Amino acid sequence: MNKLKLNYTSLSFLPILVCIPLGYQLINNIHFGGFKLFQELLISAFNPKIDNEIIIIVIKRLNETILIGFFSWLVSIIFGAIFGIISSNIFYKIFNIPNFFCRIIRFFLTIIRSIHEVVWGIVLMQIYGINFSLGIIAICIPYIAVNSKVFAEQLETIDYKSFESINQINAPNLSSLLTIIWNPIINTFKNFGLYRLECSIRSTVILGLFGFGGIGTSIFLSFQTLNFRELWTYLWSLAILIILSGLIFKKIKFNNINKILSILLIVVFFITILFSFSYFLYFIINNNFENFNSVTSLFKSSSDLGLLDFLKLILETIILSLLSTGIAISLPPLVIGIFNNNTSKIFIKIFAFLLRLIPTPVILLILLTFNNPSLSLAALTLGLHNAGITSKLLFTNLESQDRRNYIAMKSLGISKKTSWLLGLFSQQAKSYLAYCAYRSDIIIRETAIVGVIGSIGLGWQLQESLSSFAWQEVTIVLISYSSIAIVGELINGKIKNSLT
Repeated sequence: MNKLKLNYTSLSFLPILVCIPLGYQLINNIHFGGFKLFQELLISAFNPKIDNEIIIIVIKRLNETILIGFFSWLVSIIFGAIFGIISSNIFYKIFNIPNFFCRIIRFFLTIIRSIHEVVWGIVLMQIYGINFSLGIIAICIPYIAVNSKVFAEQLETIDYKSFESINQINAPNLSSLLTIIWNPIINTFKNFGLYRLECSIRSTVILGLFGFGGIGTSIFLSFQTLNFRELWTYLWSLAILIILSGLIFKKIKFNNINKILSILLIVVFFITILFSFSYFLYFIINNNFENFNSVTSLFKSSSDLGLLDFLKLILETIILSLLSTGIAISLPPLVIGIFNNNTSKIFIKIFAFLLRLIPTPVILLILLTFNNPSLSLAALTLGLHNAGITSKLLFTNLESQDRRNYIAMKSLGISKKTSWLLGLFSQQAKSYLAYCAYRSDIIIRETAIVGVIGSIGLGWQLQESLSSFAWQEVTIVLISYSSIAIVGELINGKIKNSLT
């Protein structure tokens, strides 16, 4: 058993080898012209701009961010629950519907989940123009699919015998279904739903960088004008919003859901559905697909993409995913293990928080001030951002873990670093790798963000095709993105199953 744990521990550090070729290319591409700007950026973090005018702008932008994030979350949670129900096996058992329809729905949800919200956003923006509502729609499309998967997985744990017991009293099928799924749906909402609200706010910020409004737009404009003091005012405001939202989520309890709250949830449920459908119809009727040819023309072989060049872009995207995943997996345990003291841990946590706080495109733009655009730079950006996320999980698990083995090894005279590695981290390595396998699914989809900004892979090609309204190419790129994400999800699913 110890040998098995040690293998998982070794696997956690092995991906750091990707830094060898990555670091070599970064060193070759470095230039010193932007270090002065980088220094100014760091100094501005301790001297943000604060006056009446910018405070008013911050409040307005935060309101936009919260509005888009909240409505995206509300709609995606409700429709995620609906699609989660109709994509669960128990639904088809109760109503005696062939499972063929379940597979079709799951396949459809897998496709729309495989494409990042930023991709949906820039495609919709190119079709409809800049529209405040597009941010909500772009976030809702993949989030509904993600939420439905989580809800469906929870409903799969229901014992079918529960329905058979209820069915003995001749209750209607719909009533029986609602009776047995109510508690799993509520528990999933408690454990997962509120976390998705924070994710929705973060996605709103990223979409804002592409012109969808909110504080993300102000962050991008400040960076473009090199107004770093103003930039940090927006970033610190975003940090306060995220910290406060996290504290509020911890305080919210749903231990006792009474009848009044249940009725209120049902009312909100149906109002949101009616509003969403009516808005969707209004949006479709009052907007037209300008510059968008017929559906059949999308699949014509008139694309200007060369086969070899396109395969190169696909390979770049896959390599970008692998390099970023390697950094996200190995960097947190390596840094925490080397700098294993209380003072260093504080600095690591602060740095990891900043990596999570600063949107990925902004991190990439900062690094571009002293390095040329390259695959390695895009991988470093995406890897650092996700390392900030995986390090948060690792810190949380390590701090809640039993430390008796660690203390015993130190008392035997074993070094502090070795005691941490074998006495603490080795017990977390398996679950940590399982989470990283899940995180790698997200990294694959996030390659679109750094691809658009850093002129790398399919993200760059998507931006180029959209700029020239080449919808045949856009469709091919989206299909390729979706295929890579789906294959990656299948592979990571096998990895997660082997680790659980």
